[in-house]
Amino acid sequence: MNTQVSIIGCGPIGLAASLLLAKFGVRSVVLDRRTRVNVHPRSRFVDSNSMELFRSLGVEKEIEKTGLPPEWTEHIFWLPNLSEPAFAAVTSPTFETRPRASSPCLPVMTAQDLVEQALMAEAEKSDLIEILFEKEVVNLSQSADQTLIEIKDVSSGEEQTLRAEYTIGADGPGSRTRNLIGSTLHADPRDVLSQDVIFHADLKRYVTEDKQATLLYVVNAAGVVIFQPLDGDSRWRCQITLAESEMLSEDAVKERIRHALGTTDSVPMEIVSMGMWRPTPGCTDKFYDHRIFLAGDAAHISVPTGGMGNNTGFLGIRNLAWKLAFVLNGWADQKILESYEQEHRPIALERIAFGVQTTEHMTEMIRNHVMGSPIEEARQKTQQYADHDGVLLGYRVTSPLIAQSEDGIAPSEYEPQVYIPRVKPGHRAPHIWLDEASSVSLLNQFGAGFVLVIGAQLDHGTWKASAQHLSRDGFPIRSVALQAEAPIYRSNELVLVRPDGVVSDCWAQDMLDRFADISESEDLIPALSQDLLERCRLRPADG
Repeated sequence: MNTQVSIIGCGPIGLAASLLLAKFGVRSVVLDRRTRVNVHPRSRFVDSNSMELFRSLGVEKEIEKTGLPPEWTEHIFWLPNLSEPAFAAVTSPTFETRPRASSPCLPVMTAQDLVEQALMAEAEKSDLIEILFEKEVVNLSQSADQTLIEIKDVSSGEEQTLRAEYTIGADGPGSRTRNLIGSTLHADPRDVLSQDVIFHADLKRYVTEDKQATLLYVVNAAGVVIFQPLDGDSRWRCQITLAESEMLSEDAVKERIRHALGTTDSVPMEIVSMGMWRPTPGCTDKFYDHRIFLAGDAAHISVPTGGMGNNTGFLGIRNLAWKLAFVLNGWADQKILESYEQEHRPIALERIAFGVQTTEHMTEMIRNHVMGSPIEEARQKTQQYADHDGVLLGYRVTSPLIAQSEDGIAPSEYEPQVYIPRVKPGHRAPHIWLDEASSVSLLNQFGAGFVLVIGAQLDHGTWKASAQHLSRDGFPIRSVALQAEAPIYRSNELVLVRPDGVVSDCWAQDMLDRFADISESEDLIPALSQDLLERCRLRPADG
């Protein structure tokens, strides 16, 4: 069995990888030892940046429909139990399902299994994607030109070998791929041990309208129980802190939940699934080994505080997938794959640290409350729990693929709670509407190749012809001409955007002075096209 890319792990990151590769005509095989996709959702928050990715994959609206209603996404509460008033609260503008100027997409608070189902349904439509369940990876090796995956069928025990030019390990926190390539996860396990529970119950009597929230932290002498609404109706997830490593029985779990509700009444509940869980934030010492790459939780693990785990994974696979596709299609040299770790690892580390810091602020607030000390200072610091658009959208990547920028802004120099859109190399290309009806975003143009954004005052015809010249030669690039003065984007500037929505270069019209000695248009267009290609910084495939 042969394919271009093998993907180990049929979770959200693995499925997104297969769909991203398929956009460039790249075949993949997705392997998973389970019998189906996840039935115990661990993550919930899908940020607007990830929703922009899902828009490009054609699943945005399906995932949006699964989300909590807006009234459930405005606050986080801390309470003695759900029958008493909250002792602390923060607003959650990052989680809130509302239109915003920074994106054409709404953030969605949903359940991971529903996200996976939407991605799976889309993947099953593609002739370029093959998904194989009940396939355990026994061994993984590589040579100069391919990777070899030895696979065992979980049911029959039958073994076979899959040959792929590249392999992506998206097999989660306990990644076997990580071990097989000799990469080490440097983690810092937290002291908190929790029992994770998915259950069905009608809690409207306790979660009244004034208590509807993204998260409900119940803190009392029995410990902490965290309620997470999954559908705003009867499907819930909760985490129950444990003093010992032995799981509670279903009856004991129901009793802890009733106690957290603040009642001794019988509350009908159906426990769907349970598991043990300990936050283990950390990052691997290497994201790849030659032709084998790690993605998502296989490469980096965040604490759940702030909802950055899967969103960081989606950002990373979006970074990696287009580069693999460009190499496989002969548009770039394999050398560009090194930039995946160069660009993504600093972002992952930054988000891991931010999540840990937020958790520590919240822990201080809870500890002060329990001890009867003032909590306001710690509560204000805890506001960043769900107010960190600057972290999620203000990231900046640096590598040889990104033009040097003279803006003087270091990658981490931004306000965590404030996203400032910047049309600068390494930054996420900002969203603007291209029509008066605010229905078509500039971001809709990204994802299938490079995009040259032409300022309103520039010679649209010349620059469009230059991009078309490259495109006719087979290089994936298109142009978008801004027709009027646009916010954020300068009218006399050209902006080159990569397939992952990151600005790779921007330059002013006066750069045409470099070509002032070329008088004939038939010579000018090829010269400008070559200049565009050089600005992509990919190196030729034969280089």
